[in-house]
Amino acid sequence: LQNTQTSSPSSVLTVGVFDPLHVGHVYHFQACRKLADTLIVAVTKNGYVHKGANRPYFDERERAAVVRALAIVDDVILVESSIEALALIKPLYFCIGNEYRHKVRDEDASYCRVHGIKIVFSNEKTYSSTKLVNELLRQD
Repeated sequence: LQNTQTSSPSSVLTVGVFDPLHVGHVYHFQACRKLADTLIVAVTKNGYVHKGANRPYFDERERAAVVRALAIVDDVILVESSIEALALIKPLYFCIGNEYRHKVRDEDASYCRVHGIKIVFSNEKTYSSTKLVNELLRQD
């Protein structure tokens, strides 16, 4: 994994757990990439995932490796929080899934406002990794 310290003038950042990675994430990455020349994906470290018991299922390095394997992704970093990713990358855009439109953390919104980072919501079909995992566990 590379640890990007600076971003290109036209960069977009997105943050998530990606456990497991699914087609909804790919659609989101595609929408994000349309905004800028460089797509940086921040993967949440294991100890900072709060998705319930037995999560994350995949280790942070495995999740990052799968995201990194996608040609559309330019770089992947491991972070504890979205604010850490924003401060590290300082992107032009912070792209968030539409399902979080009314759930943007105040700390993230404030940081973006102060640093001139535009928050953009992708409007792609939404899937839920948590729902998917829970449904699979119920079938066992």
